[in-house]
Amino acid sequence: MGAAIALGGGIMIDTSRMNRIERVSREDMMFCAESGVVLEDAFLTLNREQLFFAHDPWTRPIATIGGALSTNSLGYLGAKYGSFGTQLLGLEAILPNGELLRTRPAQFASTGFDLRRLFIGTEGLFGIVTSAVMRAFPKPETLKLVSYEFRSFEHAHRALIKMRLNGALPSMIDYGEEPSSNEDSQLNLAFDGLEEEVLIQAGRAEQVITDCGGRKLDDAEAREFWEHRHDIAIMFSRGVSEPVHEEETDTKYDYVHISLPASKILGFRESLLRIARDGGAKVLEVGLWQGPELLSLVLSAHAGKPKITTRRLWRTSDRIIREAQDLGGTMEFCHGVGMKLAHLMKREHGVGLEIMRQLKHVVDPLNILNPGKQSVS
Repeated sequence: MGAAIALGGGIMIDTSRMNRIERVSREDMMFCAESGVVLEDAFLTLNREQLFFAHDPWTRPIATIGGALSTNSLGYLGAKYGSFGTQLLGLEAILPNGELLRTRPAQFASTGFDLRRLFIGTEGLFGIVTSAVMRAFPKPETLKLVSYEFRSFEHAHRALIKMRLNGALPSMIDYGEEPSSNEDSQLNLAFDGLEEEVLIQAGRAEQVITDCGGRKLDDAEAREFWEHRHDIAIMFSRGVSEPVHEEETDTKYDYVHISLPASKILGFRESLLRIARDGGAKVLEVGLWQGPELLSLVLSAHAGKPKITTRRLWRTSDRIIREAQDLGGTMEFCHGVGMKLAHLMKREHGVGLEIMRQLKHVVDPLNILNPGKQSVS
């Protein structure tokens, strides 16, 4: 998204050596970690204390506490545990004038403006987070993984809506399909918690899914998805990239994440397929992430010349995002805005963007922190 690029030159601040987990409290069900702590280390530390760190994005082996907070990251278990920002209890941050801000790690509070929100999903515009107090959860007694296939996107979407209405609430919802081939559609679900609870939830979900035309796949399919969910991040951590075939070197890819009311998703899917076709781009995958209202999209384009390809792809993505905004949706739900989507912030927030700018000016009058990002500074 370009959030960590110095547009006009400047000082880049690296917090990777601020990697201490300062304390873990089983009684309070919380832990305090510096912003450079890698999510995998937080997970393993809490696991040794018989607690559960419930934020599990595909980047868990390489992403940090500060990074997840600054983009309000959403992980594989978001259907049950929410985004990273919902798990934040308190934080410590250095303000642009050098003062240290500490918020109290309260579960609930009604004592004025929630200053934590200045640092959730705002990509370091208001301060440099140095440590965070996060929720810890009971270690799940059991984990059940299941996978299903569907005849169409519509059948899968209807199943997710009916699951929610019937109280079947998985910890993970991950559906993906290749529009050109319905045979490759797959819904992956995870249920965790008390054994009795998991059995009831999974049973209720299977009943709903079967009624909506879903067919259960072999349990090995579900296990394979779960066991390999972090593979790309592990390759990055080892300095290994995926092999690129010679004929693919001029192909460009883009990823779009849209949040819309569930009732508008099916119509929007038809619109995005039309927009992509008209724009000369190919839709490689359409997915539903943690609910029937969060849609993810993988696009590609190949025009022979890299600049033409990039322009064609971004123009198509832009049209798709604008279509979602016109339907009342929001243009991103897990990766932040950065440079890539900054030009659409006015369209997204209206007068709210000017309020954000005024807040930024009050906290950072010299516009020191991450200038030019999100069109806020």
